[in-house]
Amino acid sequence: MDEEVLVYEQDEVYTLPTSQDELSVSGKLRMIEKRHGVVIEWRCSDDETSADSEWAVINTAAVTFTHHNVSDSVEIATPRRNVRPISIELIDLRSYKIGDDGSLVLIQRDGTTHPALAFHSGSVAFFVEVLLRYVAVKNSEKDRNLYLVSDKRQATQDNELSAMNLVPERRGPGANWAGGGAGHAHWSNTQQRVWGFINNLKRDPYTTTISTLSKFYDAVLYNDVEGSVRENDCEDDVAELFHSLNGFEDLEPGYELLTKKGTLSERPSVDRLAPMTHDDFQQFVDDDGRVLEVDLLNQRIFRGGIHPNLRRELWCYLLGYNEWNGTFIQREEKKRERENFYFTMKQQWKTISEDQENRFTGFKERRSLIEKDVNRTDRNHPFFEGEHNPNVTLLHDILMTYVMYNFDLGYVQGMSDLLAPILYVTQHEATAFWCFVGYMNMVYRNFDMDQSGMKQQLMDVHQIVRVVDPELMSYLEVRDSANFYFCFRWLLVRFKRELNYANTLRLWEVLWTGQPCPNFHLLVAVALLDTERNTIMENKFGFTEILKHINDISLRIDLEATLKKAEAIYRQIASSPNVPDSVRTVLGLPPQENPKAPQPQQTTKKNTDAEVQPEGNGSGDGNEGGADADMASGSLVSVVSSMIGSAVRHLSGDDLSIVTLNVAAEHEEEEKQFEAALSHQFV
Repeated sequence: MDEEVLVYEQDEVYTLPTSQDELSVSGKLRMIEKRHGVVIEWRCSDDETSADSEWAVINTAAVTFTHHNVSDSVEIATPRRNVRPISIELIDLRSYKIGDDGSLVLIQRDGTTHPALAFHSGSVAFFVEVLLRYVAVKNSEKDRNLYLVSDKRQATQDNELSAMNLVPERRGPGANWAGGGAGHAHWSNTQQRVWGFINNLKRDPYTTTISTLSKFYDAVLYNDVEGSVRENDCEDDVAELFHSLNGFEDLEPGYELLTKKGTLSERPSVDRLAPMTHDDFQQFVDDDGRVLEVDLLNQRIFRGGIHPNLRRELWCYLLGYNEWNGTFIQREEKKRERENFYFTMKQQWKTISEDQENRFTGFKERRSLIEKDVNRTDRNHPFFEGEHNPNVTLLHDILMTYVMYNFDLGYVQGMSDLLAPILYVTQHEATAFWCFVGYMNMVYRNFDMDQSGMKQQLMDVHQIVRVVDPELMSYLEVRDSANFYFCFRWLLVRFKRELNYANTLRLWEVLWTGQPCPNFHLLVAVALLDTERNTIMENKFGFTEILKHINDISLRIDLEATLKKAEAIYRQIASSPNVPDSVRTVLGLPPQENPKAPQPQQTTKKNTDAEVQPEGNGSGDGNEGGADADMASGSLVSVVSSMIGSAVRHLSGDDLSIVTLNVAAEHEEEEKQFEAALSHQFV
């Protein structure tokens, strides 16, 4: 039996609820020395939960609605406790976050991100004090709440190297470095990248050496073309060089170095409103029931969403079931017609005999898939939980009727996720069906058999991130994650599995307004990535770790903050010059009137726009001697840097025949990665 020593224990450490449907769960946080290493554990203190339980859901007051309920839609809060024990070997702990409220989030090396823990007694500071006995901790430069964990021996070696001053601090006159400040921090960051390079050299000297030489040779070969541009910002080249060295970020042919910022306007701040109430809505309705000033109404819904008591009525407009300019009488007539049509289609599949179904393979397969999916859709929600729930039967019947309505598309996994909230809000079978038809008309490309619609959206996210956050884009490129497959589930079911029910309903109605652009859901994805960028980059997550981390942040997303950030990104792009027309088209913006003329060096080296700087920045005035010295030093690094990339390109053969040979293999590998992401994230 292993000898164990308890070195830390704290009672009354609560999980923070991720939605209104959850309760905080009290537990004990421990740190235990075992023979094989130190382990951090959190266990629920409730006797109802066993120590080896992987996941327990305790629901004390289930509430079930049926389709007979025709009252206004309301949010249902049900006491529920989600209990997930935590057990982490200290060697697997990559970082942790301490929130402004003193909460603790533990993040593992494989990307696993555990729920936030709140200390109702004691303090997180004592936990950190004990943790420091075993590991070294460093505060992130980019996120003041993030702390990076490393081995003490490795941290000591890094400090010893830093103390040798092999890369001294910048002194003397210099354009951007004089007087310390931001420049000093920039140079200090470059020093840290040098040590990262040295660590890489120790781990894999061959790969690091080849990677480094390629970058130096690239600078020499292209110096005559780009020298006049690059000499103006030689200090940036130094930081840029070591940024690329830290992690074997090889410059492949056509690689776009995207570490320059300043091409976008400043991101504005955005405020949101309270949900639209019934009194607010009545201001847009005339005496006959026609809705006036639809654009203004949509803008109002976009800015604050809809109050739950009004949601059922307005969703019918947003999803096309009711026409904005229809009167009360016209809406009632159309409602009766559509109900009759719905039940006629329902009878069509209801009356298919077993003998017919045996000769109707497509229908039989779709029925089987619907039955499987319906039985696992939102069964923890009070509207669908419990055995023999009539609402689950309604979900099944509506999806089967949609198969008869649109047999070409039929049923694809994920559709039940889109229908369930609509049925919950409308609580009427035929109304839910026609609203679902309206939603499917918006997102049917998500369910293309070849996944072309989804892949196009992922490419659109790629383009937006490339403009909004080139540093993150560079990071994802070199870690084979620029395909954004980890966003697949976000886009497929419109973040429904990432948010609790109340937030899902709020987000969907905001998206259905089409404001401020038709693809606002892509900006929501970009905003979420912007929120998680520092955690991803500081922890050096690769594709698998990013995928795991993205899955783990589900139900812990601040929707209002995300919507503010997404709208701010839209305004930032809309007000910025020189944004590619491809991005403007995705966001419904008009093309630029005077697009920037292509630079001559584009014909020599691909993707060099990011390196072009505005002329006459004035930073060298009055300091020509010091600036010249700095330029000479920076140019030398630039020359050596460029030399290696070109050598590698030369040796690898940057010609069409070799590139063509590699395309098939790369495409095959990309498809495998896509299928892996699909299976891990959604199925």
